[in-house]
Amino acid sequence: MKIVYRAAELLINSPGCNYDVMATNLSLLMLNNQVSQDEYSKLCALMDKQQKETDKPQAEA
Repeated sequence: MKIVYRAAELLINSPGCNYDVMATNLSLLMLNNQVSQDEYSKLCALMDKQQKETDKPQAEA
């Protein structure tokens, strides 16, 4: 696993991740061959999952 992939993964999982900016960054990483197409797809899927979890309303206590 490339260090760039791992760094992107950590950023996506961090609180306060700006998903719009991260989507742009992932595209740039792929265009510059710093992540493979497969890694890009995995990171995008992870970002979608994290974004959906962040957007969920909090359950009432």
